[in-house]
Amino acid sequence: MSDWNLSIVMIVPAELQDQANRISCALDYDVLPGNTFSVALSVDGSEPATHYGCRTSAKQEFVDILNQAGSGNLPEIEWSDFDLTPDDVAAVLGALIIDVRPDDQVTGHFDDVMAARELR
Repeated sequence: MSDWNLSIVMIVPAELQDQANRISCALDYDVLPGNTFSVALSVDGSEPATHYGCRTSAKQEFVDILNQAGSGNLPEIEWSDFDLTPDDVAAVLGALIIDVRPDDQVTGHFDDVMAARELR
């Protein structure tokens, strides 16, 4: 059984997209800044985007890191290496929309979360 057994959808406000992408890199879940939160979203689907989202497979340890960080327990990372401060991380986590499902429920996952948030 694979450790990558979760489907995760994450959405951030447009003004936090850059910081959210750098956090993904800092957590070793992406290698190129700008790659993770790349789906532009808005209420009617037109520009300008108000939010950016992604859907990917994840391990439970990643979800645990997000949950712990959201409670104020940030991972021991040199945030400055990624041009981030703890305040940047807190801002992203405070605004981050996260939805996690088992990987056998991946079909329609992103669409369901967008619809619940009235985004396209």
